[in-house]
Amino acid sequence: MAETASPEANPTQNMEDKIKLLVQENLSTTEAKLKEKVDLHTLVGFAGDITSISSNNLTIESKGNLIQITTSAKTLIQKNGSTLKFASLGIGDKIIVIGTSVKDDIVQAKRINVFKAEPVLVKTSAVVAEVVSTDTKKKTVTLTINEQDKILSLSKKSTVKIEELEQGQTILAIVKEYDGNLLISRSKVL
Repeated sequence: MAETASPEANPTQNMEDKIKLLVQENLSTTEAKLKEKVDLHTLVGFAGDITSISSNNLTIESKGNLIQITTSAKTLIQKNGSTLKFASLGIGDKIIVIGTSVKDDIVQAKRINVFKAEPVLVKTSAVVAEVVSTDTKKKTVTLTINEQDKILSLSKKSTVKIEELEQGQTILAIVKEYDGNLLISRSKVL
């Protein structure tokens, strides 16, 4: 009898390449899905001012970037330890948001804390100074304070009448330093 050749069960090189490719694709897909889940569950935090509010969403400005914040019924909103409703938030409120990153610049909030802004300090002092010059158009007075000429603007509630001040006069002035600017609110010629 003649022998017939039976096919061998050895995989061909082409079949091995296909299997490796499928395994690699499966690994890549699984890795991408796991990475997406890890990224979605990474806590992030931002502090900033609320710039807009719409139904259960808000936008804050944080370090020059706009961040969209989404909330849910589970989002805890607090101010000074008291729980607030979303409707209590207002544009301009300063908040700290802790949540999960959904996409770049989009956060699903878990917690929002509203806090007070640091007050801008106004330093008020009384000085005896000599009038160097006045400018009625710019509404400024130049005084010699501590041997230095300083230009002072009128404060919002100033009672100083610039046109009545003259160069060389010595005055008692109430001076306010606010945000690096000098303002004069009252004066009396001595």
